[in-house]
Amino acid sequence: MAHGHDEHAPIEHEAHHSHAKLYVIIFFILLVMTGIEIAIPIINKAEIVVKQVEVALLLGLMTIKGAIVMMFYMHLKGDRRMFGTLFVFPIVCVLLMMLGFFALFQPELW
Repeated sequence: MAHGHDEHAPIEHEAHHSHAKLYVIIFFILLVMTGIEIAIPIINKAEIVVKQVEVALLLGLMTIKGAIVMMFYMHLKGDRRMFGTLFVFPIVCVLLMMLGFFALFQPELW
């Protein structure tokens, strides 16, 4: 006689728990990266590196954080590559345009 218990409930609960744990880990990774992004301009007040390098570092961190958010929180990691490409391609285009503007308006760096 069935008592209304689902045989798969513990497995589903474990899968849900592992997803929650993964999201918490990703959250802390993003938190640390945000802290680094905040620290870079503060540390570079002494102008250890030129502003363009600082901006390039911040853009790189921003891109990595955006990719992490898209992969895990927007669930693109398990989707077909086409969906990921639809999100990543515009980001790459914008970064290339920004590098072009750096070269155009700061020619002494190149």
